[in-house]
Amino acid sequence: MRSMAFVACVLVSSTALASPRVAADNDEKPAAKDDEQLVLLNASSKLGDRGQIDRIRRVLDSKGMLLRLPERLEAALDGRSVLIADVDAIREAYTKMDFARALEIVQADETRILDGAGVGDPIPALADLSEWRGLIAAGMERPDEATKWFRTAIRLNPAWSPDKKLTSARVRPLIKKARKETEESGKLRIDVDPETAMVQIDDRKPQSVKDKLTLEAGHHLVLITADGRTPYAELVEITPDKTYKLEISLEKESKADRAAKAIDATVAAQPGKPRLKKAKALSLVAGGAQRFLVIEEGTDDKLTLRLYDVGSKKVSRPLDLANETSANAIARKVIAALEPDNMIEPSSVMIIEKQRSQRWYERWYVWVGVAAVAGGGFLGYQHLTREPTSIRGF
Repeated sequence: MRSMAFVACVLVSSTALASPRVAADNDEKPAAKDDEQLVLLNASSKLGDRGQIDRIRRVLDSKGMLLRLPERLEAALDGRSVLIADVDAIREAYTKMDFARALEIVQADETRILDGAGVGDPIPALADLSEWRGLIAAGMERPDEATKWFRTAIRLNPAWSPDKKLTSARVRPLIKKARKETEESGKLRIDVDPETAMVQIDDRKPQSVKDKLTLEAGHHLVLITADGRTPYAELVEITPDKTYKLEISLEKESKADRAAKAIDATVAAQPGKPRLKKAKALSLVAGGAQRFLVIEEGTDDKLTLRLYDVGSKKVSRPLDLANETSANAIARKVIAALEPDNMIEPSSVMIIEKQRSQRWYERWYVWVGVAAVAGGGFLGYQHLTREPTSIRGF
């Protein structure tokens, strides 16, 4: 299985490419100019499923505003590859007590997310899926299994809190028990090519694969990385007093992996001038696209977006799109943001936000470079930390 890199949502526009205009409804349809076409990139860490992003994509596509890119690149940009495909379907199956169906959907999402190495941060979605696994196990009257999965959610995301609407009186004691780490432990032995690879367990700092690993019993996310190789991720189950053996050979890094780093760097940057600077390098991934509409924050009720114009070196004021905002209203707001009079200097963006958790990009890309330096590979470290200059091939 494979790992993923962030969740972040950016819209990119280009003067060179055009996609067909499709009518979505009979209401007033604001016309998009060729230089107003966009590509979607998701910089919000709070989007739990793909529903909100899919809706924005449908609206912009129906207005002829989306720039056409290869599917894998689009999924990396807007974060769909590391988001749960259909939370509503899982919830519906669970509430109908169709636990087999709910588990089937969860497992399919889990496999897809782990198999998409280098495309996004898998931790938020995997933590949510672990919660669903715990709820399903509790519904099937398997309390010990439920506790293990709730504990996995906490390991992946220490700030995790359960959905109160789904936590019954029977489930709450299991979650309380899960918050106390088990005293049982087992070992993990990793044999990997190359031997210089680093391993990251759950949300911890990377370390050498040569280190002896003693882990708490239960499920853990194992991410293995090496300079110039494609990352590998797997959820492993550690059994008390036993050794889990993992033998793999990391594939050579692809152009898609290198592009993912440019996407991740843009997502990790602070809004305003720092993100605009990273977007300039990101434009090389998107065929020279100049405008990025970034979903900078997401909640269950609304999305907050901001347009980044690499060409003019300006950004828009934030756009708030509530869930009930109509398709035409969404298009009108985005088109209005494209007007030069509505753009501001990136240095004027006020950063008023809560301290964010460390990004996937910060957790392992740089650490791989540090390992290369330790082994004499300074050029590898320099490649990972400098801004990309030629990322093509999509």
